[in-house]
Amino acid sequence: MRSQKIAFTAIALIVACGGESTGSTKGTTPSADVARTAGGEAITTADGNAVSKKAHGKWESALDEFESNEKSGWTSAKCSSSEKSFERAADAQRGNFAEAHYMAGLALSRCGDSGAYKHYDEALSVDSKFCKARVGLGLRDLESGRSGQAKSAFQRSIEDDPQCTSGYTNLAIVQRAQGQSDEALKNLRRALAIESDYLAAFNQMALLHYDRGRSGDAAELDLAEVVCRQAQMLDADYAPIYNTWGLIKVYKGDVISALRFFQRAITLDPDLFEAQMNFGEVTISFRGYEDGRKAFTRAVELDPSNYDAVIGLGTALRGLERFSEAETQYERARQLDAKRPESYFNLGVLYQDYMSGSVNDLKKAKVYFTEFLRRAGKQTEFRSSVQDVNTRCAQKSNKKRGGSKCRPGRMQNIDISVEAMQVTG
Repeated sequence: MRSQKIAFTAIALIVACGGESTGSTKGTTPSADVARTAGGEAITTADGNAVSKKAHGKWESALDEFESNEKSGWTSAKCSSSEKSFERAADAQRGNFAEAHYMAGLALSRCGDSGAYKHYDEALSVDSKFCKARVGLGLRDLESGRSGQAKSAFQRSIEDDPQCTSGYTNLAIVQRAQGQSDEALKNLRRALAIESDYLAAFNQMALLHYDRGRSGDAAELDLAEVVCRQAQMLDADYAPIYNTWGLIKVYKGDVISALRFFQRAITLDPDLFEAQMNFGEVTISFRGYEDGRKAFTRAVELDPSNYDAVIGLGTALRGLERFSEAETQYERARQLDAKRPESYFNLGVLYQDYMSGSVNDLKKAKVYFTEFLRRAGKQTEFRSSVQDVNTRCAQKSNKKRGGSKCRPGRMQNIDISVEAMQVTG
């Protein structure tokens, strides 16, 4: 079962309380050219620079485009177009527009484009204390497995800007992963003290209580559900909270409710990878192979190199008796990571139980199981499958009345079947 990272949201400019004086001299805007509110207050960037009318007009237009894409769905073309719109706003401010640089990056990030990080760097070159850009670079480190550097970036973001809610929340994610749940909870509370309806913090808080509940404190699971309900009351259409709620229900053994929550999550946000994966896993456990196929197909579209998604799709296709397509997916997983054992196990099962049943297919299954055993070794998570494959029974003693019951493993069953077919053949 899978949880998820937080997502950034669009930002707004600042209304200056004391005219258009700036804290920076990078780009002074003549008073007559300063964008103003209806009440006459100057509109400024986060670092105090007054925004020109031209830049503000382009900013507003770019924001409208961004928000429209958020509602209608992003495509590669839309991401590129939105990026360019914010770049035009930055250019109109002679490049001294950290918010526009950041939003250009955010637009690209909606399509998973690594070009976003260049824009975050540009935002920080204009305003070194621009927290969302700092957090964005921290997330790059986190996704690349550099948790120490990510943690440092998140800590820097809140040192530079004590109001940085995404900084506190992402720092909490790292701390939770490192077993520092008390510190993580404090930072999530800090984020909510600043922004009481910050849904990402609610979601991470629910996941933290869920983790504690899985460690043996059942009351923590109830707390996790309370947090989910609070988030739902704030925004009934916030998809990630339903994925988290589904995880809690699975752990409590209420799989029907879990399925309902995962389905709600993917209905609200079909691009929520973790929810697609969780929905697929649960539906397959109920032999809902077609629903599972749809979920894993979408998951693979969202992350084509995700090994588990490809294995899940193969299993759904196998359940639908689309065996050649299932084999293609298992082979694809093997190409993605030949060191992992799951693809070999599933190929073995496919050739033993679902193909022609010929001697050649059974021998091929045995080869796959041998490779599975070699890679699985003594890893705890594969113990049951290793036993399923490798158990050998003394057949003569098995026939004794009252003797201990032993079920031959897959490898022994293949040997028995091949021997019988060769004798009769």
